[in-house]
Amino acid sequence: MSTTGSGMGRQRGFAAVAALAMGVGLFALIGLRVKETMTDRKTQAAALAERVQAAPGRAGAAIVHGVARSWRPTIPVTGTLAPAQDAEIGFKTGGRLSSVRVKVGDRVRTGQPLASLDVSEASAQAAASGAGVRAAQVSYEMAKDAEKRTVALFEQHAVSDADSLGARNRSALALAQLEQARAQAQLASVGVGNGSLSAPFPGLVTRAPNGVGKIVGPGEALFHLEDTSILKLTATLSESDARLVEVGATVRVDAVAAEAVPTAQAGGQVGGVRGKVTAVLGSLDPQTRRVPVLAEIPNDPTAPLLAGAFVRATVISTREVPVLELPPGALRPGSQDEVVFLVGGKAHLVRVVFTPGDGGVLLVRSGVTAADAVVLNASPEVREGDDLTAR
Repeated sequence: MSTTGSGMGRQRGFAAVAALAMGVGLFALIGLRVKETMTDRKTQAAALAERVQAAPGRAGAAIVHGVARSWRPTIPVTGTLAPAQDAEIGFKTGGRLSSVRVKVGDRVRTGQPLASLDVSEASAQAAASGAGVRAAQVSYEMAKDAEKRTVALFEQHAVSDADSLGARNRSALALAQLEQARAQAQLASVGVGNGSLSAPFPGLVTRAPNGVGKIVGPGEALFHLEDTSILKLTATLSESDARLVEVGATVRVDAVAAEAVPTAQAGGQVGGVRGKVTAVLGSLDPQTRRVPVLAEIPNDPTAPLLAGAFVRATVISTREVPVLELPPGALRPGSQDEVVFLVGGKAHLVRVVFTPGDGGVLLVRSGVTAADAVVLNASPEVREGDDLTAR
């Protein structure tokens, strides 16, 4: 029994030692794996740091320089067309409307009758004034004849100085009365003429009375007349663009109310309805802070533009200006007027004044020189002072 008990004790001891050895081996294996994992992580971190440090050199910024060229400014504008002249037309005197000779939509010529008033009273006054002129004429002739006889008698010492002076005064009075009668007759004639209304210029009737019989007052607007043979374009320009435009510059109307005007190729440019700049104001509009510009556009009777239309147009300068041409990618994404310079390995953001050219190129007027290194396709996240490398 004792021998058997001691053998079992030894077996239990061997099992404990074996279990302890297995535990130590397992812990050693786990430690080795953890060490290998930490080593791998350090190696990966070092490789990533090396790649990050070397990335700018491998993926550097593409650099371009502006190409100098001459450019005749073509500046797009939007504006409103208005008739060259328009007028509210009415009678100078009041009265009853007796006739209307035109209707809305009629085109009239200068001096064409539009309407008339009942002038029976004015005509009667004119007739009375005419009779007064004739009476005053007779009185003057009689006084003049009496003056001649009196002067002849005075020279023969047959009448006194007082009689001669009286005859001359009566003749002068008769002449003054004749002139007064003539003035009254002319005034009465004007009154009759004021009963007839004529077109002051050729144009289109856009408003007219519907009928007759109405009592109208002096100066009451009855007709509206528009001369659309020439249209006035009113638009605005930025301060920088206004410096490029002079009186006499060509204006081309490109589209009306989002519908293109038929155009034809002429001299390498698309030609539309053309006119001339008549004024570039020397002050800013207080609301828009832009420079107002006026132009006259001769209207085409076969395909007329409409007064009051909102149009897109292009102002073509009379002179060429130096510009620098940059590719479309020079403009920083997310910005409307910024480019990125590379200065000493640092990003430098600059605002430029430019006009889009053919193919989307930038025609830069200010802000860039030919020596400046402009970053092409810069990242939208680029900020002032960021590190960049050229390639």
